[in-house]
Amino acid sequence: MTDRPKEDSRWRIVRDVVVFQTKLGMEAVLDITLIPVSLAAAALDLLLGNWRRPRWFHAVLRFGERCEERINLWGVAPTGTDASQSEVDALLRNIETLILRPGTGPEKVRELRRWAATKLAPGGDGDPEPPHRRNDFPG
Repeated sequence: MTDRPKEDSRWRIVRDVVVFQTKLGMEAVLDITLIPVSLAAAALDLLLGNWRRPRWFHAVLRFGERCEERINLWGVAPTGTDASQSEVDALLRNIETLILRPGTGPEKVRELRRWAATKLAPGGDGDPEPPHRRNDFPG
């Protein structure tokens, strides 16, 4: 009976490492993408005469901030729970469910598609409430 907590602890550390590495990769892709985009946005603001109130550059900054809030790289689920509050963690939990319980596959895939459609649709980021305070992710 004492073997079960050890297995759970091992699974938890493996899962946490995989989630952290995935988040690191997402942050790296975000950073690599934002370097040229931010430079282009700043150049566009300079060319259009927006140097006092840089519209495009600040839009890139807001986008990067929203992405980092959603990724929540350093967010860790509290001890005793498996649920961190970031949307990326919720997405990874759903993918984990698909892997561990393949029978739930078709329904989970539909949920993930609906979620992605609402998040990626134009205006999906425009709601006034920050993503870490919402509870609109399936799962």
